[in-house]
Amino acid sequence: MILKMKFREIFLAKCLVVLFSCVKGSADKDPKVYGIQNSSVFLNIPDFKVEKQHEIIWLKNSIHLTKGKGSNVKYYKDRKKYEMFTNGTLKIDCLVEEDSGNYKVAVYSATGRLQVEKNLLLSIQEIVSKPEIKWICSQKLIKVICEVKQKNKPALYLLQNNRTLSVNGPIYTNGTWKIEYPPKARILTAKFQCEVKNDVSKRTDDQEIKCSDDETPMQIQQVDDELKYRELSQSLVHAPQKQPCQQQRPPPQSQTQYQVVPPQPRPRTQLKSPRHMKKRP
Repeated sequence: MILKMKFREIFLAKCLVVLFSCVKGSADKDPKVYGIQNSSVFLNIPDFKVEKQHEIIWLKNSIHLTKGKGSNVKYYKDRKKYEMFTNGTLKIDCLVEEDSGNYKVAVYSATGRLQVEKNLLLSIQEIVSKPEIKWICSQKLIKVICEVKQKNKPALYLLQNNRTLSVNGPIYTNGTWKIEYPPKARILTAKFQCEVKNDVSKRTDDQEIKCSDDETPMQIQQVDDELKYRELSQSLVHAPQKQPCQQQRPPPQSQTQYQVVPPQPRPRTQLKSPRHMKKRP
């Protein structure tokens, strides 16, 4: 009995140690700060009130950015980009993706004693683009596509009637992120919503999709007609071309043939008889 109680006490003690370690680890995580590209961000000193006698130093990836006490501030980097206020807050302007990283602030007393040291993890993100819903309706396939054109990978979701669908992806192709959903039903009438978001922005697109058997045959018939037209056009192009017809001359008009008749002999002049001749005196 005593051994069982000791075993329970040891097991409980181990559980408490593990639980304390988990809580301590979550509490010691560096706080995250998010900034928007081409905008500004303010890095505050967490859980500490700065006094006039305190000296404040800001670093990024162990590189000094600013050092100051009160209104007397020294800048190690571009003065137009960084600005430190009397309360220790650091302002960063014209944010770019390269500004992401680990920032550390240290506060010292007037005697040079370290009062507090904090790390901040800064992440710079772009405002997401507006997504677009597309769909394909055919007898063999129905597919709903949600896509967004942007550089960085977003969180992309597709919802049907306000219910999030399970899809693969997103897949990146030619500057576009997209996810696809193939419904099991062959006849589909539903409202879809495409949602894209990150830690600094969110945008959506809503579409009502109707795929029915009435529309599909018309689409296929239209495709068949186009194929027939293309085949007919190609056959006309590849058919042997006929020589241009030569203008036929009209047949010569028939000429009337005259039969050559020999000339008829003229009648001879009959001589008067001698009795009709006058007598000479």
